[in-house]
Amino acid sequence: MAIKNYGWALTLGAVVLVSQLVSAAERRELPDFAESGAADELSRQAVGELVDAFKESWSAQDVAAHIALFAEDAEWINAYARMFRGTEELAVFLETRLFPNFAPRVSREEMANSRLISIRYLGDSAAVVHMATDGSRGESAIPGELLRRTHLHLVIEKQQDEWLIVHTAIMDARG
Repeated sequence: MAIKNYGWALTLGAVVLVSQLVSAAERRELPDFAESGAADELSRQAVGELVDAFKESWSAQDVAAHIALFAEDAEWINAYARMFRGTEELAVFLETRLFPNFAPRVSREEMANSRLISIRYLGDSAAVVHMATDGSRGESAIPGELLRRTHLHLVIEKQQDEWLIVHTAIMDARG
């Protein structure tokens, strides 16, 4: 009988632990900024400048400046699973579909609200950047929240002494 009660207690404990972990994963609180991996100071500075240029060009809806940050064969996917490979296709999408469908104030708002979550350096030649922003580019899936949370993930690579975005993934919670 004692063994059955002990097994039940372990099961209950596991259920409580899992529910707490799931609950923590569903919170909207953003973690403090974390930086990991090894890179020299010049690489760190270059990655920071690229992130700043990304935010500036997005905020201004400046397609030419934004596309200049990407490698020619870059891949890009957004929250609607629109995928582009190469800067030519992406430039057309940004110019004719994405930016025209949102007031410039929305893009400015997104970048003003953006926050770096993490940068993981992969030596002196690559980095993964995670940013999050709250903006009015659509309704929030979370009741009571006015702004929609969007996460941007950038994979940045040093190519012939120039740091460029080689992959972008944009996702948000739509419910």
